[in-house]
Amino acid sequence: MANTITKALMNKYLDNTCTAAERQLVADFIQEPEGRLLLDEVLTERLPADMLLMEQIRVDEQQVMGWKSTLQQRMQGMVPEQEPAVIRPVKRFSFLRHAAVWAVLVSGLGTFGVYQYRKNNKATTTLVSLEKSNPRGQRAVITLADGSVIHLGADSKLEYPEHFNGNTREITLTGEAFFEISEDPAHPFIVHTGKVQTRVLGTSFKINAFNGTPLTIAVATGKVSVEHAGNDYKGSRPMAVLTPGQQVTWNPESRRSSIAQIPVEDIAGWKSARLTFNNNTLKEVAMELERWYNVSIEFKQSHTAQKRITVTLYANMPLEQTLRVLSAGSRFSYKMNDRQVIIH
Repeated sequence: MANTITKALMNKYLDNTCTAAERQLVADFIQEPEGRLLLDEVLTERLPADMLLMEQIRVDEQQVMGWKSTLQQRMQGMVPEQEPAVIRPVKRFSFLRHAAVWAVLVSGLGTFGVYQYRKNNKATTTLVSLEKSNPRGQRAVITLADGSVIHLGADSKLEYPEHFNGNTREITLTGEAFFEISEDPAHPFIVHTGKVQTRVLGTSFKINAFNGTPLTIAVATGKVSVEHAGNDYKGSRPMAVLTPGQQVTWNPESRRSSIAQIPVEDIAGWKSARLTFNNNTLKEVAMELERWYNVSIEFKQSHTAQKRITVTLYANMPLEQTLRVLSAGSRFSYKMNDRQVIIH
């Protein structure tokens, strides 16, 4: 049975969101030593988030007494009255210790009070909101609660919940990232980027959403829907439905979008520092390199900055090697001084 009981199901049990069959399955499992050990681990993980939420809620004494009674009844169902001597006492003590901690929490609010608060207050969709910000020259790989993996680029920020609640999985991106989304048809994954949102079920794709530049969304696998978000993300209007090898570009100034075909390997390769430019200006290339290498690039001649180039670069190589490739193809000279590059 242990293989069928996951932490996600245990959390559903504690939140009273299980089906009748799931509830019985968990109730039987926590009569076993390994079941109490898993419950102990889940209670430990939930404790900080529930304590944070407690600070936001005010309840009366009658509610507290009701929650205490409910918790005591459920605890009696979790722990058998008689237990064979062969069960490991350390694990049992650990479980009872956390059960006691939760009993203390109930005196202030209690996990069932948290459940009721979530149920009655629809505005509360997550317990804890997290944020990851990368400076220039730094990247990060983030694994979300649903198993989705996000490769966050330099000079980029991701806002996401510690746990997903409700009918959707929603995050906010400023900057650049590659997404590998776990499939869950019942809970669409939505990436908010200003007034544009990208909706998927399970796929991989890349978004470039820096302020002051056109927004691009490119699909490596699966299918995504790109929409114009209305006020408060309501009343969205479709912009494009993308399949592998398609990229939509949205210009917020002209309020126009366009779709282009690009090689899938160019999209997926970004997470491995493979940067592909197709008829881009050197100024556009320089802006990308500034983020990846945490440098400042200055053009002494404006016409040099507007030269166009098609090239594939590897940003995991030393900057000087990358500059040599660019200078050979575009016929310019350059000087490096610490973190400043001057192109003549």
